[in-house]
Amino acid sequence: MSPEEFKVEIFGPAKADVYLGLSVDAAVPWDLVKQLDKAGIRVVGDLPAMEPDEDRIHRIVSGCSGVIGDEAVALRISRVLGIPSFGCPPANPAVDPDLISFCSAVLKRTNRVPPYAFLVGRLERDFAHAREAISAAVESEAGIPCLWVDDGRHRTNRESVREVTRLLLKHAAFVVAELTLGVESPDRENPSRAHEIGMAMAQDRRVMLLSQEPRRYPYFSIIDLQMTFWATEDELERQVREWIYASRESVARRVFNYELAASGDDPTIVKPSFVFDPKRRYIGPRTRTPSRVRVPIMVLSVVALFLIALLFLIPVR
Repeated sequence: MSPEEFKVEIFGPAKADVYLGLSVDAAVPWDLVKQLDKAGIRVVGDLPAMEPDEDRIHRIVSGCSGVIGDEAVALRISRVLGIPSFGCPPANPAVDPDLISFCSAVLKRTNRVPPYAFLVGRLERDFAHAREAISAAVESEAGIPCLWVDDGRHRTNRESVREVTRLLLKHAAFVVAELTLGVESPDRENPSRAHEIGMAMAQDRRVMLLSQEPRRYPYFSIIDLQMTFWATEDELERQVREWIYASRESVARRVFNYELAASGDDPTIVKPSFVFDPKRRYIGPRTRTPSRVRVPIMVLSVVALFLIALLFLIPVR
């Protein structure tokens, strides 16, 4: 195995990805999507309502194990990449022998590195709800999984945590860096996060910076990146989705499986959702909360009442 031969296996209902490439006026073959979904195949495609772009299609196709459809660009890219292709959606996907063979070939083919986003941030238990918010936002808006080093949802062919981190950063579609302080280090930035952000930038990865408590930018080398602040996990989830949407042309893809539920189907590969639980809310050691600002507010209230009283006591001349 060469030093850079890195493999990632991501656990979940989706066992493989297939690109569905359709001409502009073609209807989505939903029966085909349903059949592939039952087989544990995620059906992805180009972003809707956007001008065709070969570089974007190449990015999406390169993360797949096969291509179906009549889109000439996608079929050409599949030949260049050496992945299986199936020219036209069949009339009856459930019994078409060629499609069954195609699906079998797709499921046997394992990409060394499937598309994913990587999370840099606190891995402690008290931050689990925030990680769930970020993961749900990434998977629903970008259509790819969100991984962190010890999430238990992936397996690599490396044992060193440091090496796994480096390679996960190198191959990530983009990086979400959450820099909220924790009780384990309430007064200073975590140097490991700074190092990981630096590695991501060195690999020219897109990086989103997040933090719960407003403060100065933590590292002089990233002052040109905008920091996004959040108060609660539902706000965090929304802001990550908004960032992905703004960057969608270079990081996102359409997932047809997610759209099956709208017609009453019960897909195997469902669009993740996030429900904010106030009881699990994370409050950092330097995060201002109502209890922490209560005393200053009381003082201001007393001063205001005192000034009002003076107005009534001072005689009018």
